[in-house]
Amino acid sequence: MKILVIDDEESILDLIRMNLILENYEVVTATDGKSGMAILKKEKPDFIILDIMLPDIDGFSVLQEIRNTDRDIPVIMLTAKNQINDKLTGLHLGADDYITKPFDSREVILRIKAIEKRMDRSESSSETPDFIKIDVSGRRVFIDGEEKYFTKKEFEIINLFAKNPNIVFSRDALLEKIWGYDVPIDTRAVDMLIQRVRKKMGIHGEKIISLYGIGYKFEV
Repeated sequence: MKILVIDDEESILDLIRMNLILENYEVVTATDGKSGMAILKKEKPDFIILDIMLPDIDGFSVLQEIRNTDRDIPVIMLTAKNQINDKLTGLHLGADDYITKPFDSREVILRIKAIEKRMDRSESSSETPDFIKIDVSGRRVFIDGEEKYFTKKEFEIINLFAKNPNIVFSRDALLEKIWGYDVPIDTRAVDMLIQRVRKKMGIHGEKIISLYGIGYKFEV
């Protein structure tokens, strides 16, 4: 797997590079956002480690540009700031994980491997369960062969779950994906939407599992 590391601190860059190479990863590096994006397009890495504080453009802007071109490539954010707002901003923009400096290099390796495992599980369970059929273009849902009417948001959330079985989604993540960031909606709206979808799924509604204090997953 090829990993792109974008950080303007040479000592951090060298430390991460050395440890990744020892784990048999291929590594490419950049010391600013613009060169990082150029390397991304040229080298097409499988994974990105991205510092927030860069000399030209901040890491949040780089992350937005990355997500405009590739929504799936895993990104871990690095920052010297230990502030919850930075973490939330990075996660909201599509980061997969977040590490605060200073850190143990072993932590970076463990975070990468954890994301790799999640990706492997997602790929191995990506097929839609047999009892549900979704016609995306026609926005139609069939449960055990019988068509069920789903509203726009109900359709969006069942389609999301069906495409991502056994993947945990937080309430905030579901709010972002279904409603978007700019809409002032309480997370209770997610719970109410889930209740309606469960009811329409009949005996299969119990497959949408509530994880207390975390969110939901579609267990198959």
